[in-house]
Order: sequence, then structure tokens, then C-alpha cells
Amino acid sequence: MRVCGKNKKQRALFVVDKLYDVLTDYLNHSESPKKKNAPLFPIQSGKAISNNRVLKMIKEYSVKANIKERITPHVLRHSFATEMYHQGVQLSAIQTMLGHSAKAETAIYVHVSDQLQKQALEHITIEGRVSWQ
Repeated sequence: MRVCGKNKKQRALFVVDKLYDVLTDYLNHSESPKKKNAPLFPIQSGKAISNNRVLKMIKEYSVKANIKERITPHVLRHSFATEMYHQGVQLSAIQTMLGHSAKAETAIYVHVSDQLQKQALEHITIEGRVSWQ
């Protein structure tokens, strides 16, 4: 699915698993938007939900889930990029998913855990031995 992101930039939205089924049911409903460029979740006829409303909803769900950290749509993008990287998805694929034009931009989004850093260091050897021994 293509969505309009910041600065009207087109981004790919990957819809998987149960979300795909729910979204398909929603789009097949008689009251769902029918035009390709219509807002997916309108609050009024032809008017999209605001960024502030999305932020407020995320905050409400964070409180219900007892999450103490500040969660925003941008934090969710960072979390998505990091999780994909930790699952072994190549940086170039993550770059495409996030709609970035440069890998350096994507690399900023990926937060490498201490465990992943340690695993990478364990594979570094010099003359058949671990380099830090």
C-alpha cells in the first residue's frame, strides 16, 4: 500500500498477517473510502485524521499499556527500522520501506543493541584468534 508521508512523499506501507485481513474487511465495507486518493481513515467526508489526533491516540494506548517512555509516530518508525535490522533485514530493504533516498539516512534510524554489537565482535578474528584476547 502506498501512503503519503511527510512533505507529501510517497511511502510504501507493508501490511502483513492479521492486519491485512482486517484492512481488507474495512476496505470492503460499504462505508469505507472508495477513491484511491481518499483518506484511509477519514474523520469527515474527504478529510483525513490529523497528526495531532494520531499522536493523542498513541499516547492514550501507551498509558493503557503502562508504557512510561514517550511514544510518537517517529519513535515507532525508529522501532520498526531497528526491529527489521535485528531480524536480519538488509539495510537497503529497510531504506526502501522507510522511503529514504540514502542509506546514511536509514542508518540513523537503526539502533543496534549491545547484544548485537557483542555478536558482531565475536566474529572478528586476527590470525585465527579473537582480536581482543
